[in-house]
Amino acid sequence: MTANTKPSVPMDSELMEQHLEKLSTELSQCYEQIMLLYNLSTNMNLDQSNATYLQLACDQLTQLVPVEGIAIFLEKKSDSMKRLVLSAGSGLVAFDPMMADILQMHLTAELTAGKEALLDSQVDRPFKYAWPDQVRNILTVPLGPADKMMGFLVATNIVNKPDFDSTDVKLFNSVANQCAVFIENGRLFSDLKELFIGSLKALTNSIDAKDQYTRGHSERVAMISRWIAEHLREIRPLPEKQIHYIYLAGLLHDIGKIGVAETVLRKQGKLTDEERSIILAHPRIGASILSEIPQMRDIIPGVLHHHERYDGQGYPEGLCGEEIPFGARIIALADAFDAMTSRRVYRDAMSIRRALTEVEKGIGSQFDPIVARAFLDSPIDQLWKMIQDGFIETWNYSNFEEYGTKAVGALIR
Repeated sequence: MTANTKPSVPMDSELMEQHLEKLSTELSQCYEQIMLLYNLSTNMNLDQSNATYLQLACDQLTQLVPVEGIAIFLEKKSDSMKRLVLSAGSGLVAFDPMMADILQMHLTAELTAGKEALLDSQVDRPFKYAWPDQVRNILTVPLGPADKMMGFLVATNIVNKPDFDSTDVKLFNSVANQCAVFIENGRLFSDLKELFIGSLKALTNSIDAKDQYTRGHSERVAMISRWIAEHLREIRPLPEKQIHYIYLAGLLHDIGKIGVAETVLRKQGKLTDEERSIILAHPRIGASILSEIPQMRDIIPGVLHHHERYDGQGYPEGLCGEEIPFGARIIALADAFDAMTSRRVYRDAMSIRRALTEVEKGIGSQFDPIVARAFLDSPIDQLWKMIQDGFIETWNYSNFEEYGTKAVGALIR
């Protein structure tokens, strides 16, 4: 052994035990943090609201980092002005909207100075900023990048240690980033749905516009189909997604008429055999058009078979009874009812009472008995008023467009 060589000193067993215990605790904390972020990732369900997801984030975070108060504020437009709105949280939140504006201003200053977060405390030093009296320490992180901040996550008064530390900053930033991603994904998904339903309605409106007597027919059939499906759900299981499909199939049921000449659609006299064959082909043409769009596969049966009759005398395939897809049986009734109660080039509109009598006569021949009976037993006067009002403010939606956007979500998810 040389003079400069130091003999190894065995680590004291108690010291080693403390070291292992500390390492175990740190590993356990890391695992819990990973699980928290994993849970937030797997719960990014676009069906849930921002508030639900943000509350989940707050609840999960406070299980790992106990604090006296936690909150998420989001910027929202109100009267053309952006305001910070409390969107989730728990415990004692010491910030009203005015104080939230000040907090965001301070956070922006910290981020501009190159900090990851606003971290302020009176534990080792005086506060850098002025806070409400009950605040002992505070951690605030942005939702989204500093130049496009959509809000912030704030926590006050950590419980199990004197102050927030760099590990807390990293964890809070990770959670805030997950929340920002969820909100942005939801916004993009909503934009996509609105674009899709807008395109569909522009297409159906262009078809309806070929004939002034059928203007609005597709939208009415869609909503009447939904009305029937909603009332059928009272007597048989019918998932919400299927109701959305029925609505969209009703909206698109006449898409095959896009290639039919206006002279044929508006003809007052008897159709020639060739003209009739063109009209009879529109369900197949519509189904063919939609078959090019993979997301439309659940819509196609309603479009293809909406002119089948329960007794098998319909077209294009002469299906009967239960052979006809359920949604198509609903759309067939909705289509017939709207046709009867609308003025056409070759006849005036029927009264609603006469139309209902015709539906009654068609039970078992033209119409599915269960579907027809559910329709006839529903509050038809209420439906008729809704039709006359253009389906404004119905079914807990502010307008017709809003439901269409929601229904499209069932397709493109």
